[in-house]
Amino acid sequence: MQTAIDPAIQHIVVRAADSERVRSDTASVVERADGTLLVAYHSYSHGPEGGADFGAAKIYLAESEDGGRHWANERMVADITPGDLNVMSPFLCRVEEEILLGYVRNHSHGDTTMHLHRSRDGGESFGDSEPIWEHAGEYRIQGGASSLVRLESGRLVLPIQSCDEVWVADENQSIGSYVSDDDGHSWRPSANRVCLPLRGAMEPSIAPRADGSLLMSIRTQLGAVFLAESGDAGESWSRARTSGLRSPESCTCLRRLPDSDDLVLFWNDSEYIHDHHHLGIRSPLSAAISSDGGLSWRKIGDIDAGDCMLTNLGCTFLSSGEAIVTYLTTPDPEIENGVYRGTRSTKEERNTRFALELKAALIPRAWFAMR
Repeated sequence: MQTAIDPAIQHIVVRAADSERVRSDTASVVERADGTLLVAYHSYSHGPEGGADFGAAKIYLAESEDGGRHWANERMVADITPGDLNVMSPFLCRVEEEILLGYVRNHSHGDTTMHLHRSRDGGESFGDSEPIWEHAGEYRIQGGASSLVRLESGRLVLPIQSCDEVWVADENQSIGSYVSDDDGHSWRPSANRVCLPLRGAMEPSIAPRADGSLLMSIRTQLGAVFLAESGDAGESWSRARTSGLRSPESCTCLRRLPDSDDLVLFWNDSEYIHDHHHLGIRSPLSAAISSDGGLSWRKIGDIDAGDCMLTNLGCTFLSSGEAIVTYLTTPDPEIENGVYRGTRSTKEERNTRFALELKAALIPRAWFAMR
């Protein structure tokens, strides 16, 4: 059964799959001082691994002069270094008169470097990297919801996930944050990491609450979105608890609504299916509101749906109040008419047979208030 989508939401293809690219996603959007938009995303060339996570991914930028309805002037800003796997998971953040660009370089399945570059000309050019970490000696990255959060105090908080080695039988991810109080010139890790069973706690997304504390949403294999909180601006994190929202193993994105105390969570409102490749269908892409700092949630609607995977999320609220929600979309070979067919696909089928493209949903501010 297909889900009806509000016609007030506009859906835009930011970067389609074509003869040059098999996959583009994990986007981050920033509004520049002149009102134009800059987006960063990783984009995969065709190759032996297709659109698999460790395929030939590079970092690209593009621009929009009409609020995200059209994108142009695509250019590569970070290439693969010989001997490394790829570069991926970019984020953008405005800090005073600068735009920061960060991304992870995958040296191996158990070693990464997180780069950070600065632009003083609105993203036209970026300086040399000031790494947040170099050769971590573990698989440490920012996950599928790329964002660097700037608090009212000026502190920068970067959510991260890590494990000894990724894609191994005993993999268990944990999450935490890195914080900076000097506009990103120096960083320190949080005092602890949040842990969960099975594959662990993954792909954290952070939003400030009205009382100044932080809330973090978490991808899990436990059939629900989990949450953790920090009362010291990302220095430490509480144990994780369930949000009560059902979810497959998929990315979430947590934001605070502009000029409001409410929080909004973007996630896949889908039941747990134990033999699906990600423990459930990554569709629809939905939104829920919390007016009590994340203690309770109310679903307000679906943003996109269909027989597709809809994940690797980002959200930026513009000065107009409109939200740009970015996400990957690709047909899911295991669902038909919104129903799981009960036939598990292989990783090769998911990564090579189907094109993965970057989309954006443009959502009016009123959409969040009228439900």
